Amino acid sequence: MRSKAIVLDLDDTLLSTHYRQFACINDYLLYKGIPFILFEDYLSRRRLNNLSNTNLLKSLKIQLDWEKFTFYYMQNIESERYLDFDELIVDRELLAKALRKDITLILLSLRGNAANSMNQLKKLGLAEYFKHVYFEPHNDILNPKQGRLSQLNKTYDIIAFCGDSIFDYEAALNLNINFAQVRTSLYQLPDFERARHYDTVNQFLATDI
Repeated sequence: MRSKAIVLDLDDTLLSTHYRQFACINDYLLYKGIPFILFEDYLSRRRLNNLSNTNLLKSLKIQLDWEKFTFYYMQNIESERYLDFDELIVDRELLAKALRKDITLILLSLRGNAANSMNQLKKLGLAEYFKHVYFEPHNDILNPKQGRLSQLNKTYDIIAFCGDSIFDYEAALNLNINFAQVRTSLYQLPDFERARHYDTVNQFLATDI
């Protein structure tokens, strides 16, 4: 009999990356001598218009060498300096509650710097709750999480995959795995049709586990 497991996304599911992204962009623009909007305006514009960071900057008529900007952002966004801006939004006691019910917790995150990411989990007191931690590299062609999720689905009886993005949802849907959608993304996404919907990961863990 396979052990029961929950697979959890990290960014904007267990912790908020909102200010980290803003700070990284703001620092780059300051270096270029270009003023930027306030954090609250950044949040509002991204959520209401479902804009990526690059599209937000373009909507503000900011002129940049986009290749250089993207390179800077990808090289720095997972540095320890910026990771320290992340805010923990999961209640660790709710993770402990799942473990007490003999549910295996698995972290499946889209990150490029595994070493810094693991250090962040330890700093935030999250590492101890997860039996497996996977940091999948970014991939512009394939859904990076689906292959790993497929492997896990053969080993565990996955109760749900909990995440905040369309890519998380599609990976779960393609494998017929229950998806728990949390509304803590920087994007104001619609409620996915074949998902259970929660305001936060804490609501999911408190009510369905």
